Amino acid sequence: MADGSKNYVAIFSHNGTRYGERNLTKLFGVRTAKQAFEQLLEIKSELSKGIDVFGIKSEKMDDLVYKYLETRNEEYKKNSTSSYNKHIKPRIGHLYINKVTKNHINTIKKNMEDMKLSKATIKKVKTILTPVFKEALNDDVITKNILENISIGGNTVKPDLTDRLNETLIDAIRKIYKSALKQPHDYNVMFLISIMCARRYGEILKLKYEDINNGIVHVRAGTTKTYKDKNPHITVEKYPLPKEVLEIIGTGTGNIFKHNERTYSDKYAAMIDFDANLQLKPLAKDYPIRSHDNRNFIISLQSKEYGIDFVGMACLSHRNKKANINARYHSIEFDDIKEVYENYWEKLREKNSKEFTKNAIKEAMDSLNNSLITH
Repeated sequence: MADGSKNYVAIFSHNGTRYGERNLTKLFGVRTAKQAFEQLLEIKSELSKGIDVFGIKSEKMDDLVYKYLETRNEEYKKNSTSSYNKHIKPRIGHLYINKVTKNHINTIKKNMEDMKLSKATIKKVKTILTPVFKEALNDDVITKNILENISIGGNTVKPDLTDRLNETLIDAIRKIYKSALKQPHDYNVMFLISIMCARRYGEILKLKYEDINNGIVHVRAGTTKTYKDKNPHITVEKYPLPKEVLEIIGTGTGNIFKHNERTYSDKYAAMIDFDANLQLKPLAKDYPIRSHDNRNFIISLQSKEYGIDFVGMACLSHRNKKANINARYHSIEFDDIKEVYENYWEKLREKNSKEFTKNAIKEAMDSLNNSLITH
């Protein structure tokens, strides 16, 4: 070094892995041969425990999970923190995320199974960890999401709406619809498209003003998982937007939505839990009403009049894998699709809700205008 001091560098192998040149002076501040020797022993000890002492970008699971949970609503944060601390933290909390393996996760799973815990409780392991691993993958901290091919909790089937709601489906969805109308911009638009058109958040988030023509959304193949094998720019489906949405979003260019999916999901959960005033059965505690249930609402309420297969194909992108996807979808006239939606929208609005809807839209427009003024 320029000041005459020495750099202590180590090249070593441990447990079958060869570690290239590591500057112990720069990394750990060692200044003597004795310090370097002791540091190398500590490094090997840490590596044996699965701790990546050389991980510059990586963070420990505890830090990543707690950071993620801070972004969630209080109820979810409380329940998930309890599950994490009890079942996950003892096994991998001290590890850097790039050192967590499938074996670690499977051990956690087996321990919970040995405790005779419910499948729903065991499945929470994947629910808690998946967003953390996805973000780490996006940030190039890890090269592979180990959770993708791990089945945790089995194929737990969410109970029917009627098993979770202590009121009729139409009463429940009307409450949700009214609550959505009162949400601030642009949450109201996201929620209304989800509620009234039964589209998935992932698809809605990619919606651009250019995709809307005369009140009709032209769905690009690249925005929906149903058409992964198609040219991402071609139109594969069309669906109408209700007046509530069209009057709020107006016109523009580019992306309509500015938040990420997690933000909308949390806001929707808070709306359901604290604003909608739903009458719930005990099962709803473990299987709460969430945005994906909007797809169940429309197929349950419209199937009696139009048939479950038709509603599934027309409104939910359900496909018969034995048939040609494009042929089956395009054999349905758009006017027929529009009829299913408009019939559903009238059920949501109720006969005496016109003034309520009008006022709610006005409030949303005022909120948007105020936002534009302040920014």
